[in-house]
Amino acid sequence: MKDIYETGNYELKMSAYGRTNSSADRSIWKDSTDTVTTAFTGIEWNPNSGWYENSFRTSGTGHYAVINFEPFSRRDPQDMRFPFTYGKTIEIEFESEKVNDTSDVLVLIGNPTGARIEITPNTATLYANQVFDETSQQWVDVEIVHTNYKPNERIKLAFIINKESETQAGRTPDDGLAYIVNNGILERGALASGRSFNTSGTIKIGGSNSGVRVYSIRVYDKSISYADAYNNFVYDSNDKVQIVKRNDILE
Repeated sequence: MKDIYETGNYELKMSAYGRTNSSADRSIWKDSTDTVTTAFTGIEWNPNSGWYENSFRTSGTGHYAVINFEPFSRRDPQDMRFPFTYGKTIEIEFESEKVNDTSDVLVLIGNPTGARIEITPNTATLYANQVFDETSQQWVDVEIVHTNYKPNERIKLAFIINKESETQAGRTPDDGLAYIVNNGILERGALASGRSFNTSGTIKIGGSNSGVRVYSIRVYDKSISYADAYNNFVYDSNDKVQIVKRNDILE
């Protein structure tokens, strides 16, 4: 257990831990630096809509929260290689419930017609900026990587867009790839190099017929390692000892 740590130096950390509907500041949700705010719409602050067992819980098209932070917005206007200069990581822990339709978007991170992460009851997908299709004469989505899981289960996903060396000599096998780490396990990856991700768009939780619970969100302006993602998974878990034991090959 001594080697388990929380990966630091994040741009954003939102946690629902310890929040309750009975507190005076129930409608105020800020990040760990106390600078990023959240706007709530249609939240009723009861067991079905608001804070519930260390999560933010909501369902219904008129009930949602918007975190006023743009993960895919380029911080430095001069950085034309965003996010490949330093990489990018977006991590979220959530649970779908009251599933009405598996196509419902439970969480939208980014621009609905640009670079984004879409989370539904049974899949999560990372998209790059749209491109113009000459055949159809329309702007179309560019899917980079996705993962599937069972509805109604607690899931922690880390989307890691790896940085890319500008010189061939400095490149590694990870350069320019996008990975998904699912519950601490590196699950799949795909080539992201050459794609653009610099679009506006905040973080919207809820607003669909199906329900969702969100426990925590972290955003890093860098690509974290698999070990970092695993440590965050264990660090946030209520069952740290058992998780570590299951991953101890000597056991």
